[in-house]
This record gives sequence, C-alpha cells and structure tokens, in this order.
Amino acid sequence: MTTTDLPYDIAAAGPDVQAHYRRMIADGQTPRFAEMCSLSQPPGVSGVDRTFQEGRLDGNWMDSLPKKQAQRLIREAKQAGVNPNGKWYMSGLADSRGARDPRAWVSSRDEVLQVCKDRRLEIKGTINYSPGEAAPPKRIDMAPRLVNELVKKHLAENPGTKRADAVEAVKKKHALKRKL
Repeated sequence: MTTTDLPYDIAAAGPDVQAHYRRMIADGQTPRFAEMCSLSQPPGVSGVDRTFQEGRLDGNWMDSLPKKQAQRLIREAKQAGVNPNGKWYMSGLADSRGARDPRAWVSSRDEVLQVCKDRRLEIKGTINYSPGEAAPPKRIDMAPRLVNELVKKHLAENPGTKRADAVEAVKKKHALKRKL
C-alpha cells in the first residue's frame, strides 16, 4: 500500500500513524475503523461543535477570502467592539450591519442556533432549525389619510352621496380583496 492509496488524513500524518493503519488493514479491520484508531479520533458526527468548527477555529477560514475583504471584515468587527478571535463570521446570520453585527460572529453551533431562534431564521446543514409556520400576517385596513383623500374625490364626482356610503364604496373598490 503506497501513500497515494492511503486516506487523505492518514497520508498527511506521520509514519507511525501510517504503519499503524497498515497493520490494522492487514489484520482485517475495515479502512474506516483503522483510520479512526490510527488517528485516535472518532469519526465526524453531525450536531457537535467539532464538526461545525472544523477548519475554522484557527482562523484559516479567512485564507479563502481575498486579503482586502478579510481585513475589512476584521476591521469592521473590531470597530463594532467584536473580538473576532476564536470566532468566524456567518453572513447569513447578520442583520443590516453586516460584519458589525456582534451576533453574526459565532464560535459554536449553540450560538448559531440561538441567533436563528431569536431572529426566526431557517438553517439547514450541520445545524438544522426551522422556526415553523409564521403567524399569518395581520390584515391591515386602509390608511385613514388615503381613505379621506379617496372619499373627497368620490364625493366630488358623486355629489349628494352620504359620507358613510362614500367610505364604503371607496373601501370596496380600493381595499385588498383577498384574505391574507
């Protein structure tokens, strides 16, 4: 078995780990079990911080960003009083402040889940949360100022009409017809 035949994590590890992996495979263990034992690391599991933060805690998540963009994110966070050390920016959680929103800088899946609950956001992936059905929107009557303007116009076009009849006619013509 050459290094190219080894799983990525085993090939990237030292020779002792690679030898241990090869011995386990030779003894008849499955490749996944041999990898787990050789690395002394359980397999990735969804729903835990280890999986969620993989490749993020050491700050290397910013390496994939253009340098100026990464610097801007850090600068804006610090100007807003956010300490970005040990955290990463999740733009989908941010409000209109963007990188200046302290709650968009997270360090655990629990923080993400709490922000999603507070802001009624849906998230799918290593963290799953759906706020459920939103309450139906409240039916809002026409603005009184608009009704008055339209009633004046209706009364001018139809002299002798009672104001109550004009209000009813205006609402019948201009109000939302379908139920929300």
